[in-house]
Amino acid sequence: MTWVVRSVVLLCTAMPAALLAADPEPGANPVLRDVFTADPAPLVVDGTAYLYVGHDEAKGDDFFLMKEWLCYSSNDLRHWTAHGPIMKPTDFKWAVSSAWAAQVVRNKGRYYLYATVKHDDKQPGMSIGVAVADNPSGPFKDARGSALITDAMTPSPYGWNDIDPTVFIDDDGTAWMAWGNPVLYLARLKPNMTELDGPIQKIAMPNYTEGPWLSKRKGIYYMTYASMAHQNVWERLSYATAPNPLGPWTYQGELTGQTPNSYTIHPGIIDGFKGQSYLFYHNGGLTMPDGQTGAGNRRSVTIDYLYYDADGRMWPVTQSAAGISTPPRPPAGKVPAPADPGRSDPRVVVQQFAQGYPDTWPGRPALASVTRPFDQAPEPIGFNEGDGGSRLAQTFVPRADITLGRLSLYAGDGLGTDAAHPLLLSLRDVETGTELLGTGQGLAIAYRPQGAGLLSFDFSAHPPIVLRTGRRYALALQGQKGAMTLYLRTSRDDVYADGEASIDDRPLKDPQGRTADIAFALYAHDAR
Repeated sequence: MTWVVRSVVLLCTAMPAALLAADPEPGANPVLRDVFTADPAPLVVDGTAYLYVGHDEAKGDDFFLMKEWLCYSSNDLRHWTAHGPIMKPTDFKWAVSSAWAAQVVRNKGRYYLYATVKHDDKQPGMSIGVAVADNPSGPFKDARGSALITDAMTPSPYGWNDIDPTVFIDDDGTAWMAWGNPVLYLARLKPNMTELDGPIQKIAMPNYTEGPWLSKRKGIYYMTYASMAHQNVWERLSYATAPNPLGPWTYQGELTGQTPNSYTIHPGIIDGFKGQSYLFYHNGGLTMPDGQTGAGNRRSVTIDYLYYDADGRMWPVTQSAAGISTPPRPPAGKVPAPADPGRSDPRVVVQQFAQGYPDTWPGRPALASVTRPFDQAPEPIGFNEGDGGSRLAQTFVPRADITLGRLSLYAGDGLGTDAAHPLLLSLRDVETGTELLGTGQGLAIAYRPQGAGLLSFDFSAHPPIVLRTGRRYALALQGQKGAMTLYLRTSRDDVYADGEASIDDRPLKDPQGRTADIAFALYAHDAR
């Protein structure tokens, strides 16, 4: 036995370390293993792929600590050369910290880096800067001497909205930039790439959270983005398509699910690199040689093959440890169609997405819980709130008789209805318990995911409904407990004194414990 042990020891000593603990195959995930990296942004220049990432340096459970942007290059996406830091936030003289998501694009022989940073005390929150270089690996220098985007340019109830820029240069030379959390903003850039060329627009995209990536393939525009975090789950990737960057955008659903050990995910896409398309993203799956483990604040870049069907829809991506270390295997046929949402009751006409991010209610409501929906009701609420529920309700008291013609909700997102996830619209007299819609059970509603906006119901085909002065009513949506069917928008305080919101009859509170209200408006029958 002694001889056997000594032989094993001698054999192990003589064997190369690579055979004792074999390195991953080139192209296996995560593809970058020297440091923790996040927010991948690929760029192809003359057959070479460059990859720009943030450097995660947080320890333990600390918040994100990102002090610099790094650059790597590769000819095959499997073997990467590190070019070191290319810029840090304080290279923008007006910024103080936070090397969050960035992207580099090439235009007329120069390279422009659009980056998220924390502004100094002259501007609150996060801002977007632009830097320029003559080479893809830098050095990059501030191209303006001031922020390109600040919070003052995008007023909203969210203090962190100006992050995660993506820039796309179209075939005609027009440059577009999209960014934001949880509102998606879009603007055109001037030919100098350092100024906006026109107004900033809000694009209401279903389930949008952050991290947009704007691309184009075979005449179709794609917006791929981190989704669902505002629906109380870890981020996933979803995407939409359009004939033009300004839309109309068609939601195509999820591209891939949540990643291991990271509640964020961030897409980057390159198409046609040596005949193949690729999806870049990050997870928290890397363990460093010194024992540091990945986490939500210590992420690692990964790559998987990306495929499209004949109609230009993306095949859902299965995240893999093998990554692109194995040959591609294109799927056959077409991407499966979304589940049929069902049909709404014929006594109600459902109008989806009548207006995105409504600043005011259109027309003249007879009763409204808020006057400025976008500003006053920023919080989504669904059936998976807290421990879950099956009934989201808002009580109200008319101050004059209303013959109900139309109802509008500030709502959006979710996975929609199908046979397993039905939805009922209810309107009940609280004092008598009488249901006023349908035949006493409410009205079946079919719902396709929409961006945050108006979801309206027209009752012209329904028998007359008269809401009496001074009586208390409960407007409700009923669905499967815990399901992510849709999300109503609620206030952060008690903006409507004549009623309150609830989930399964439990008073609805905002994160600070204050009473909340659902954003809705009622219109009289003759108000069109």
